[in-house]
Amino acid sequence: MNFSINTIMKGITASVFGAAFLLTGGTAFADYSCKSATFIVPYSPGGGSDQMARRLVPGLEEALGVKVNIVYKTGGGGAVGFSELHRSDPDGCTFSNTVVPNVIISSKGDGVGYEAGDFEYIGMTESSAGTLMVPKDSKYQSIDSFVAAALENPGMLTVAGTGGSGLSRWNQLEEVLGIETTYVPVGGGVGKMIPMLAGSHIDGAATGANHATKHKAIVNSILVAGSNEVPTLPGIPNEPDWNYVITWGLMAPPGTPADVVETLNAAMNSAAQSSSVQEALIKGGYVPHNMSVAETNAFMDAEIAKYAD
Repeated sequence: MNFSINTIMKGITASVFGAAFLLTGGTAFADYSCKSATFIVPYSPGGGSDQMARRLVPGLEEALGVKVNIVYKTGGGGAVGFSELHRSDPDGCTFSNTVVPNVIISSKGDGVGYEAGDFEYIGMTESSAGTLMVPKDSKYQSIDSFVAAALENPGMLTVAGTGGSGLSRWNQLEEVLGIETTYVPVGGGVGKMIPMLAGSHIDGAATGANHATKHKAIVNSILVAGSNEVPTLPGIPNEPDWNYVITWGLMAPPGTPADVVETLNAAMNSAAQSSSVQEALIKGGYVPHNMSVAETNAFMDAEIAKYAD
């Protein structure tokens, strides 16, 4: 993996601060100067980002010693919330979900006012493989029947996703399967998409296995991205050539000092590694992560390069 100079410098800073943190017995939380914190969620209540925020907030409040307020700034495939964070003061008092690749894809939109590389990335906590879901009463209860119908009626089947990021990931699967459907972009997040699917207003939806797991009483999954089985969705076939993975974490405004980012990383990992959060992630169809700031910057550099024009 080729790391950028920005990543190397951030990694050096992270290592120096991390050593100081250990030598002081982990007292960095006491240096958190904010009276309260704002957690920007760029998608609607009920979606993966909202679920992540609600899991982390109790542990963040305990670690940081302040009230953490969730604020929803939805729209534009996450761009509204990401833009809000970009404009926020770089004092560590405001942070938001990182959603990859959404933050990268949305940055390419007209007039959004940010680049994916602008933010200070705090860490990554979890990921989830892409999943193709259909209504519970759908005629297409297997990927074979779905593909057969799409081939017989090009463009007639409707598949929903979240905004422009969902479109790029669905287009990839269309190409792999050799089918043509009509894409239905849903603004605001998966929380608004699931009712459309459950009500059979669309033929399918592509989103993370976490949502397929949470809503499997009202929707069926027929395909999982990648080569690994999702334990909460046993028996669902995989498509190795569908490279759809959603990764969540936290990020801060551009210019947030490195020591503050390290403090937030320590607080985030403390919250995320609690037994209750880990259990919720595994039961929820996620793969848990525990990344340092340096590891997160390396991951983001690679992801940004992957989506470069």
